Amino acid sequence: MGGNERVIPQAQAGLAQLWKIPEVGDPSAEVEPQAQADEEAESAAEAGLTLPTAERIREIEDQAYQAGFERGREAGYEEGLTTGREMGYKDGEAKGVKAGEKITEQRAKAWDRLLQGLVSPYEDLDAVIENELAQLAIAVARQLVRRELRTDPSAIVAVLREALGALPSADRKVKLYLHPQDAKLVKEALHLNDLERPWSVVEDPTLSRGGVKVETDTSRVDASLESRLNAVIASLWGGERRSDNPDAEARGEDSAETRVSAPASGDGHE
Repeated sequence: MGGNERVIPQAQAGLAQLWKIPEVGDPSAEVEPQAQADEEAESAAEAGLTLPTAERIREIEDQAYQAGFERGREAGYEEGLTTGREMGYKDGEAKGVKAGEKITEQRAKAWDRLLQGLVSPYEDLDAVIENELAQLAIAVARQLVRRELRTDPSAIVAVLREALGALPSADRKVKLYLHPQDAKLVKEALHLNDLERPWSVVEDPTLSRGGVKVETDTSRVDASLESRLNAVIASLWGGERRSDNPDAEARGEDSAETRVSAPASGDGHE
């Protein structure tokens, strides 16, 4: 063997690697892609176009992202605005209805108070008018009775007959207490009628004309004008009333028509 030959010891033979001989083909096959790229670059340069740089690409990506973000934000804003309007409208409508009901209730109560205020005075006025009408009726009754006695004094005879009719039939010794002017009329009437009874006519100036009091040993009849007027007043008021004559009240006279009572021992007009 020549001096250039190298013998690998057996101990190092395991470290040897197989070396493949590269294939040798057409050199133009490797150059074609590069040539195509160069040709495209040359065509772009001739057309006045330049390829974007990495910085330009990032800028384009940022712009695209920002544009997408803005569109998404606007879309979300419009959707949120529409939803918010609908919710706000419904909420506002509910609150408006509730507020309207409250206002209506308050106004209804105010109207009710106003109407009550209008009715109450009329109720009070009704009571006042009722009282005044009763007073007027009483005054008219008094005037009518007095007018009747002035125009027809003989009406005392009818009063006397009514008083006598209230006496028990067994009573004797009848005393008639009359106003002096009425006493004269009664004496004439008794004489004309020729009544056979032991009449005793007593003139009493304290009695009003048209009134009479009758006394016997066992009974007393009060048919004075005041008593009969009080009976009318009691019927008007729906109950008994005392006479508005202080003298009658002082004497304890009852306001009842032709009241019959038993006289006390030794009591009587002299």
